[in-house]
Amino acid sequence: MLVQKGFLKASVLGLLAFAAACGGGDQTETQPAGGASTAEPAAAPAATPAQAGATGQVHTVRMLTTQGGASGVFEPAEITVKKGDTVRWVQEASGAAHNVSFAPALNQGMSNLPPASPYLTSAGQTHEVVVNMELPTTISATPHAMMGMVGKMNITQ
Repeated sequence: MLVQKGFLKASVLGLLAFAAACGGGDQTETQPAGGASTAEPAAAPAATPAQAGATGQVHTVRMLTTQGGASGVFEPAEITVKKGDTVRWVQEASGAAHNVSFAPALNQGMSNLPPASPYLTSAGQTHEVVVNMELPTTISATPHAMMGMVGKMNITQ
């Protein structure tokens, strides 16, 4: 019984340390591309020219912090896009770090996956990806994927 309590305590402390370590990383901000969005962010940054390769709509996905900063969610958690569309992820609040990852483990057998984004830590920071990968694609936030911060992009013609 003593070993089980020790293991449980170590597991909980490890999880808390993992959640606290979600901060850090590069703090790079990309400016939004012009176009329509499927959801309005709380504070939309000023528009600048569209990214190279963008030919369609801009879809906005908010990154919300939950559980007192220990986790998060994508809102909406599932979107439907076309190749050439841009997906813009917006960090909604300061204090927690979220990124956008197309982890190969969650997208087995898929190619042309974009690299993970830098960590976004300030309200209003954005990261954009022009859709040119195979779909459907699973999206996660590296530090919070194990706690349910996972989303999905589907394709339509």
